[in-house]
Amino acid sequence: MRVIFHGDDFGLTRGINQGIIDAFKRGLLTSASIVTTGEAVEDALRLAREHPGLDLGVHLVLCDERPLLPYEYISSILSSNRCFLSRQQLLFRILTRKINGLEVRAEWSAQIEKVLNEGISLSHLDGHQYLHLYPGLLHVTLKLAKEYGIPFVRGSIVDRLDLESGTKRLVQWAFLKFWTVLNVSRLDHVQVRRIPSVGFLKSGGRMTRKYVLETVDLLRRKGAWPVIEMNFHPGTGDPHTSWKYQHWHYDWKSDLDLLIDESLKNALLERGVVLSSFGKETGRGFVERENRRVN
Repeated sequence: MRVIFHGDDFGLTRGINQGIIDAFKRGLLTSASIVTTGEAVEDALRLAREHPGLDLGVHLVLCDERPLLPYEYISSILSSNRCFLSRQQLLFRILTRKINGLEVRAEWSAQIEKVLNEGISLSHLDGHQYLHLYPGLLHVTLKLAKEYGIPFVRGSIVDRLDLESGTKRLVQWAFLKFWTVLNVSRLDHVQVRRIPSVGFLKSGGRMTRKYVLETVDLLRRKGAWPVIEMNFHPGTGDPHTSWKYQHWHYDWKSDLDLLIDESLKNALLERGVVLSSFGKETGRGFVERENRRVN
């Protein structure tokens, strides 16, 4: 079985950037997606150039942060303070048909091109807070993937039901699960590939060694997929990140510690797990990681 260990939010803060690089150099992490609207995006782009083996995608942003394009071009997706809407405000505007899809496409194109213009190849797209899976936004994501020749989009959530995740997270999980099942045929129609993703219910430092191994064992027994993505949010746990995003209640250091945990590496090795990446799954690039086993 092949597993992609993925880190979200590359570029959001320097502490998150360092956590992703540490998890890549010292641990299991093979892929990451970059937040081009983040305060530390230039630092992330520098680190990406210094670590060309790190497989990269774009973490499409449409909530909470600041956009790349001016207000007058994308006003339907911004608040009065010229920042993106909150997730709840965005969903309300989507459901009341007050979002201009062309404006979403323009902003997300700018986010993708910011990375491509640095000469960095992209293997996948995913969304900040999984917003790319929301009604109307998945269609835009798929069009952009096809336009820019990006082979993968995060599109299938296969987390095991976990009642300890809390009511709010479970409701979000049920909504996204239902919506992606309804729309999964679109991925096939536009010839954009998907790899099942685990981590939504346990995002932000809630993943554990036990949960990772039980998930791997379960999916191996089912034999439904030869490769899965496991999604993490590693970081150093620095004071700035913890203060700025305190409302997320994330434990970035917990995810980093798990990804560099030798006992987890050994347990995966015993199960014959092979580390993969989105880039490698395309059948091109990232030769140095070909058939890399946990070691």
